[in-house]
Amino acid sequence: MTVFPKKKQVQIMEAWEALIYSYDETQYYMKLAIFEGICSSCSIFYDYVHEQWLIPHKERFVEAWTNRVMHFGNTTTQSVESAHWSLKMILQDSIGDICSVWETINNLIVLQHNEIITSFEKSIIQKVHRYSNRLYANLRGVVSKNAIDHIAAEYDRVKYVGIDQTECRCTIRTTHGLPCACEIAKYSMIPRSIPLDAIHGWWSKLTFHVDASSQPSELSMKHEIDVIVKKFEELDVPDKISLKGKLREIAYPSTTSMFPPVAKVKTKGAPKKGKSKVSKRDKSTKRDPSWWEYVDASVRCSGTNACSTIDTSKVEKLAPRPSVQKLTPRPSISKVQQPRVLLFKDWLPVEIHKFIDDIIDVGDDGNCGYRAVAALLGMGENCWAFIRQQCVIELQEFMSHYEILFGVISYRFT
Repeated sequence: MTVFPKKKQVQIMEAWEALIYSYDETQYYMKLAIFEGICSSCSIFYDYVHEQWLIPHKERFVEAWTNRVMHFGNTTTQSVESAHWSLKMILQDSIGDICSVWETINNLIVLQHNEIITSFEKSIIQKVHRYSNRLYANLRGVVSKNAIDHIAAEYDRVKYVGIDQTECRCTIRTTHGLPCACEIAKYSMIPRSIPLDAIHGWWSKLTFHVDASSQPSELSMKHEIDVIVKKFEELDVPDKISLKGKLREIAYPSTTSMFPPVAKVKTKGAPKKGKSKVSKRDKSTKRDPSWWEYVDASVRCSGTNACSTIDTSKVEKLAPRPSVQKLTPRPSISKVQQPRVLLFKDWLPVEIHKFIDDIIDVGDDGNCGYRAVAALLGMGENCWAFIRQQCVIELQEFMSHYEILFGVISYRFT
């Protein structure tokens, strides 16, 4: 019996590991030649490995062949032996009756069942800071945590792979049904979150319930959705637009109608006093005397010599006592609303003047259409970029509908 030195054993195991992890047939035969050269001093060992394992069974454990099928990471060839080993670890010995063995097997199955349920709950509830990126917004709490781990590993490869499919090799897409590095690079360039449709349905199964109808009522949203649809049908057009915008932010978290303020708003301290002079009359809180106050003052002063002379011009100007309807205080000159002049109204036909409520003049930088829509929606014309983004998303999501509606496509967004 030949015993190899420790260093030789390490070299053989490293060559064997490189051989079974070959990503294609070309690399496999290159690693096989290296493995044969290392085992040149032990030809009997090499012949046994090559004839008994590699030639008849290499398609079952060498990655150059196993990466061609979808196996979701389960590459074991003896699942029964694996379960048998776990059972022997719990039994410890072969002494025991059928009842004790049955109870042990039952406890083992219950333990495995609980571990699977725990992994499901972690995938749904547990929040990992590394996955707070917008790229995983549609996947958190919906797909398995192991699937997100695989996607994160592919995301790390994007830095040196990019969108080159030859360099990427798309192995994870074939074996696990998950987006590979070149796909993730495209989502990052748009930018947008990874859609749930890009994930194989096997990773979205986080429950033991086979039928969706057996889902508990407290987890069902059918009633709430029906109420929202009914409420939506009862609203007018502005309220429908508002409700649809709120639901859209929930359905597509990557989009939002919130924008930072254009100018910094000072929230502390009293406003500074302006230099413009304001008359005391405009700032005074004293009211104008009523008609009867002028009359009473004139009567009191007419019966006594001590009273100071009253300006008779005010009394002479008094009109007959007004009725109750005319006792409302007169608005000051500053509060009288001047008729508003609408710009460019004269440029439009006279027949439609009565239907015009407002005219907004926006910037003429080539985005005037988006600016006009943003201004009329009350967001301000500086939010034109958000309106354009929403139009792009609308065209991308419903491209097939617009193809049917317009017949041809003259421009595609990339």
